[in-house]
Amino acid sequence: MDEPLSSLDAKLRADLRVELKSIQANSGATLLYVTHDQVEAMTMATHVGVLDHGRLVQFGPPREVYEQPVSLYAAARLGQPRINIVPASLFPAPPARAAHIGLRPEHIRLGQGEESLVNRVERLGDQTRLHLSFRGQSIVTVVEPHTALRSGDIVKIEPVAPLYFDADGARLI
Repeated sequence: MDEPLSSLDAKLRADLRVELKSIQANSGATLLYVTHDQVEAMTMATHVGVLDHGRLVQFGPPREVYEQPVSLYAAARLGQPRINIVPASLFPAPPARAAHIGLRPEHIRLGQGEESLVNRVERLGDQTRLHLSFRGQSIVTVVEPHTALRSGDIVKIEPVAPLYFDADGARLI
């Protein structure tokens, strides 16, 4: 199936994702599903393939690709909000050869570490996204929905489980 839900409205897409997954599970059929929609990929697939200009760069279960991307490119394909990519020099003690740090929004701890300015607060019901300015870099993190933080506040942040990448974008382990 090639982008079968792309022209539907959001509610119908969500309903049909559940229905298609149910049909596939009940029938035991193998489906090859092509999509640019990461929500569809993460919720419907047992395995995802990340393509870069027609070349397969990573293949595996969606959670594995999300948590253990092999490159900056693969890391940027999954996640809402997107992964934060910042220079490795922004935080202390990066590994040798690290040029970039990838921080998933849920991997930024508030309350300790380095000061950052809250630029915008997005209240989305089940979560709140903070748009931060940290040493000249824009960073997005996710916090509990009822945070009292506001634009203009200063918060301390530190990375938790950062992903390191070399200058070519390859993941360092």
